[in-house]
Amino acid sequence: MKGDAHLSSIFTSERRRVLRVAACAALLAVASACGSGGGGADDSAARGVIVVNAPAAGEVRRVIAREGMIVNEGAPIVEIAVLTEGPRPTPTPGESAESRAAGTYRAADAEIEAARAEVVRHDAEVRRLTPLVASGEAPQAQLDAERALYERAQQRLQQAQDAKQRAEGDLRVARQPGRNQTGTAAPPPPREQLVTAVASSAGTVSVVSVRVGERVKAGQALATLRAND
Repeated sequence: MKGDAHLSSIFTSERRRVLRVAACAALLAVASACGSGGGGADDSAARGVIVVNAPAAGEVRRVIAREGMIVNEGAPIVEIAVLTEGPRPTPTPGESAESRAAGTYRAADAEIEAARAEVVRHDAEVRRLTPLVASGEAPQAQLDAERALYERAQQRLQQAQDAKQRAEGDLRVARQPGRNQTGTAAPPPPREQLVTAVASSAGTVSVVSVRVGERVKAGQALATLRAND
């Protein structure tokens, strides 16, 4: 009987030891799971990043913000030129070729005025930046970018003037005897519209990932900001 009691005591002790080991293992598993939840800090850091995306596809005309610059919500970051086609004229029953040519001429004339205004605007900006760069108050890169925009504006003006000359020639032809016929109207030349990508929240510009003259797609990341604390 004493032998049976001794064996029972050994079995009970061993069982308790196994239970203690199992409990410790469970506690370690819980601690490990809690430790693996440290991704919350990364999520918090990710929430502090502000990405500025392109509102439309087009060509970068101006990078307004610089890396390290502190900007407010709604501040302009990048300016993009978007080519938009005007509505195609609806053929009017009985409309003459001269009337259609005159409409194309007027559209080309309006494009010249828009292009000329852009040339004047960038020329004034180049004149403003030149002394600031000389005195060290503005970076040379900003002046170079503005000069590139000025040259592109001049090219746009030249193209608009060429289009007006072609429209003027078409108008002269349409006014010739026997040419006043109806038909399909030519589409107006595409127009350029400037859109601006802005900061959705206040922060500090950490990365600008595009340059002047680069083609971008709608939704493409243009810059990254770090939210201010």
